[in-house]
Amino acid sequence: MKPLMPMFIAMMLLVWFWPDKTVTVSASAPPAGKAAVEKADKPGAPPVGNGFASIRLERAGAGHFYTDAMVNGAPIRFLVDTGASSIALSPEDAQRAGLAFGSGDFTGSAQTAGGLVATKPVMLDRVAIGPLEATQVDAAIVQSGLGISLLGQSWLRRVGTVTINGDVMELR
Repeated sequence: MKPLMPMFIAMMLLVWFWPDKTVTVSASAPPAGKAAVEKADKPGAPPVGNGFASIRLERAGAGHFYTDAMVNGAPIRFLVDTGASSIALSPEDAQRAGLAFGSGDFTGSAQTAGGLVATKPVMLDRVAIGPLEATQVDAAIVQSGLGISLLGQSWLRRVGTVTINGDVMELR
């Protein structure tokens, strides 16, 4: 029995570490329906996760992934948008997160699928989804036309990996 134990352990390790069929692609060119992101592109920006904690999101009926996050201590519902360059907040969600702005503050702009929108760049103190947390995250408040806030690359790129396998997105 003892001679078989090392073989059994080796086989278990092989099965445990055998690559699965999860698709992971770089954030620089995410193909439609698949996404993965790299670590922060800002020098010194700490990563979101610790490599062990993870969040699993189930694909919703419309084919999108949604998540609830804490932004500056306020709960906000997001559509996970791997094609958005940064977090985009609706004015209502921005107010909930304690961000001050006036109608004259929307001096920036962003191109969206629906056309050009007016934006106000902001810095979020803290964005957390469960155990995955980042501080000092770039975002923009979108003046109008945003039905739901978008969780974009300014947060996602700081996650170690984002994978989509079937109808499950995993943030780790």
